[in-house]
Amino acid sequence: MSMIEKIAVYKQGILSYPKNKPYFPRVIYPEYPFDDPRTDKTNAVYGSLREALRLLGLDQENFNTKSWNPFSSFISPGQTVLIKPNFVRHFNDLGGVECLITHGSVIRAAVDYAYIALRGRGRIVIADGPMDEGDFDKIADMAGVNEIRDFYKAARGFNLEIYDLRRERVIKKDNRIIERIKLRGDPLGYTAVNLRDNSEFKRGGLDYKTFKGSECIDEVMFSHHNKERDEYLIANTFLKADAVISIPKMKTHRKAGVTLSLKNMVGVTGDRNWLPHFSGSFSGNGGQAANPPRIPMCRAAKMLKCRLRYLVGRTDSDVRAGDWHGNDIMWRTIVDLARIGAYVDAGGVERRERQRGYFVIVDGIIGGECDGPVSPLPKPCGVLVAGRNEFCADLVSARLMGFDPARIPKLRNIMAERPNRMFDAGMSDIICVSNVKKWDRALSDFRGRCLGFKPYFGWKGHIEAD
Repeated sequence: MSMIEKIAVYKQGILSYPKNKPYFPRVIYPEYPFDDPRTDKTNAVYGSLREALRLLGLDQENFNTKSWNPFSSFISPGQTVLIKPNFVRHFNDLGGVECLITHGSVIRAAVDYAYIALRGRGRIVIADGPMDEGDFDKIADMAGVNEIRDFYKAARGFNLEIYDLRRERVIKKDNRIIERIKLRGDPLGYTAVNLRDNSEFKRGGLDYKTFKGSECIDEVMFSHHNKERDEYLIANTFLKADAVISIPKMKTHRKAGVTLSLKNMVGVTGDRNWLPHFSGSFSGNGGQAANPPRIPMCRAAKMLKCRLRYLVGRTDSDVRAGDWHGNDIMWRTIVDLARIGAYVDAGGVERRERQRGYFVIVDGIIGGECDGPVSPLPKPCGVLVAGRNEFCADLVSARLMGFDPARIPKLRNIMAERPNRMFDAGMSDIICVSNVKKWDRALSDFRGRCLGFKPYFGWKGHIEAD
C-alpha cells in the first residue's frame, strides 16, 4: 500500500544568511527554550525553519505556545540526537563557502528544536566527516558551531558535542597527496557493515578491480569490495544515535548529479578508501597520484574555465574520473549508504524496520550550482526543504533545483526498486506544503525548471526537467 508523505518547501524573502554567531532568532518565540533576550534582526533563517515545521503540521495543536515541540514525534527526553551537516571542506576555488557548507544558522535552529524535544535531558552531537583534505576545525569555525556550543554551555550548562568522524586527513600539493595525517576519529569507534547480497554492487556484473575513489588506496578498496563482501566503515556515533537530523546542502555533484540527504551519508563513514566513486583502470600506485599535477590558476581563470566547460559539455577526462551522467558506480555507493542509514542497527546488523528517527533539512538559502560539490558557484534561492523521509526530501529538492529525479541514477534506481522500503509510493504521493503557491501541490504537478540550477557540465542536457 502506498502512503502520503509531506515535504515542506519554505522560501524566505532574504537571499542571504545572518553573520552574527551564535545566530539568535529574529524574535523570541513562545517555545524558545532560553531566558536570554538577545535577538538578531538579520536572521531570517531561524523563522524560516520554524515556518517549515509549521507547514508540516508538527505538534500542530500547540503551535505558537510555550509547549510547542515539533520534533517530539521522533525525539524523546534522554535520547542521543545526531546533527549531521554537510561540511565538505574549508575552501572553494570558485564561489566561497556559503554555497559549499551547511550554514551555522540552520544548524542553530535545528539544535534548538532538538533541545526542546529532549527537555534538556540527553545528548546532542554535531558531527561530520569532511572530504579528506578538509580542515574540520576551520570549517567548524566558519559555521559557528563552536559559538553555538559555548552559548549552550553558558545558558543551560548543556554540553553540545562536536566531532570529526574521519580517521584520516590528507594534505595536497598541486592536486597530489603529499601527506596522510591520522586523526582521533569517532570517540565511539567504528563498525564495518557488510551488506553482502543486498549491496547494489552485487548487481550488474561489475569488475571490482576497476573501482576507484576520490583519495583512494587501491588495495584498501579491493579488500572491502570484492565478490565476497561490500562493506563500509560506519561511525558508531551515527549507528548508536536514537535520532538523526540531516542538514545537507542543495548542490550539484560531479559524480552523482546532485548532493542532498542521501549523499550526506558519506560523512558518517570513517575511511573514504572504502567508498567506490567511479570505475577506472588499476593504477598500482596506491592512489597517491591518480590525477596529473594541476597547474596553479588564479580564481578568475578558474571561474572562466568552469563557465567554458559548462558550455562545452562532457570531456574524455570527465569520463575517466566518473564526472558525468554515465557514472554507474557512485549511485550504488550512495544507495548502499542510504540502506545502512535507514535499516542497520546499533550493532551493525541490517533489519527490516527503520532503526532511528530521521529528519531532513535541506539548506538551499544559498545553493551551489555548476562545479559541485567542492567548487560550486553560489545560487541564492532562500529555500529550505524539510521532512521525515530522506528519499522524498531528495526527490523534492532535485525537482525544485530544476532536475528530473527519474534521470538521476541514485533516485531512479531507488524508485525502480520493488518492494521499495525507502518509500513505497510515487511522485503523486509526495505532497509539498509551501508558502509559494506553485510549489504547494503534489510533486507530480511541478512544472518547468523551478529554481533553474545549472548542472555540472558532464551532466548537462541529461538531467534537466522538461
